[in-house]
Amino acid sequence: MPIRFATLADIPALVEGGSRMHALTRFRKQPYNAQKVAQAFSDLITQGQGKYAFLVAAGADGRVVGALIGVMEQQIFCDAHTASVMHFDVLPEARMGGYAVRLLKAFEKWATNREVVEINFGINSGEQLETLGRFASRMGYTKTGENFVKRGK
Repeated sequence: MPIRFATLADIPALVEGGSRMHALTRFRKQPYNAQKVAQAFSDLITQGQGKYAFLVAAGADGRVVGALIGVMEQQIFCDAHTASVMHFDVLPEARMGGYAVRLLKAFEKWATNREVVEINFGINSGEQLETLGRFASRMGYTKTGENFVKRGK
């Protein structure tokens, strides 16, 4: 059950898993473009080193069961860097297997090694907010704001 950096060979499984997760969130009302997702994942893997961490969790059979994409950015008002979770999911059938904890801890280690002053973990899926909030709290995160969405056309 290793946590490792994503590879190009993982893209088909990540795109399929992303489609399944997309259908479970508030984003399901927007079309899922698998080709665009595959290209974005490829770009993150091949060009994003240093700024992005693209981590995957593999099950005992080697199948990708979860992913976390994080980014490191410099603050606009100083030289300090922060790290933020951009995308985080574990397939429903793999939940309660410790994958989410290990993915987040691996990202925290990646961020800490880069001497960030803060790690951010937001929840904007619109689903299971209480459960995810409890998870974030158990992992040591403090609630500091809320997400607001206003629909466009």
